[in-house]
Amino acid sequence: MDKSKLQSHLEELRKKHRALDDDIINLQKGYNVHEEIRRLKTQKLWLKDEIFRIEEELLNEGVNTNGYHWKE
Repeated sequence: MDKSKLQSHLEELRKKHRALDDDIINLQKGYNVHEEIRRLKTQKLWLKDEIFRIEEELLNEGVNTNGYHWKE
């Protein structure tokens, strides 16, 4: 995948990840649906892992991602 497509995909994943935070908070406030919350948290974790993987790939290509991933 080329860098610009990877960066676009990364930004979409970040948006989905943030949206899941909102969904989880709203579910926790409104009513207690443990299965739905667990499903959303699992999906959120998957997105974070995918974001991390793409950031690592972009960093290896010399692209600054300004995201979850950083090198010391």
